[in-house]
Amino acid sequence: DLAQVFRSIRTLGDILGTGDAASRVADQLELRVAAIKVVLRDLPKSGPMQLDDGRVRVFVQISREPLFTIGSGSFLNQLVTAAGGISVTADIPSAFPKISKETAVALRPGAIILSDSPDNLEPNDAFKNSYAVKEGRIYKVNADLLSRPGPRLVDALEQIARHLHPEKFK
Repeated sequence: DLAQVFRSIRTLGDILGTGDAASRVADQLELRVAAIKVVLRDLPKSGPMQLDDGRVRVFVQISREPLFTIGSGSFLNQLVTAAGGISVTADIPSAFPKISKETAVALRPGAIILSDSPDNLEPNDAFKNSYAVKEGRIYKVNADLLSRPGPRLVDALEQIARHLHPEKFK
């Protein structure tokens, strides 16, 4: 998760003899995360696919065919939550489960995050009649930002938060 990323930066800095510089980097990343939390306080409920607290129901599509997403073991669940969303697959066992199209249809996401890569440029066909597709709530985030738990996760967090709640980032 994000806290572990920041701890790892500091630990590596200590090991490599650059503890002060590493701490400054980790501190700056933590400040960016804290700024997102401040902006996302008091989310307005503005759509039918939002929870009562304003969080958006999100499906993260890692691969279009076969359809892979994030499950309970993925660090990306925390990222979606910190960005003002709730992963509709957070309770599925495994970190990156393959799911059926029937399961995907039943999830009813309000937004779809695509891990942007050449084989994952659009939502799986199972979502063609979903609210997310009909309302154009399909967002691409560079796969390099999402695929590794490192400093770039903060960039991904900022992008996802802006996509899910553009009204808060004017």
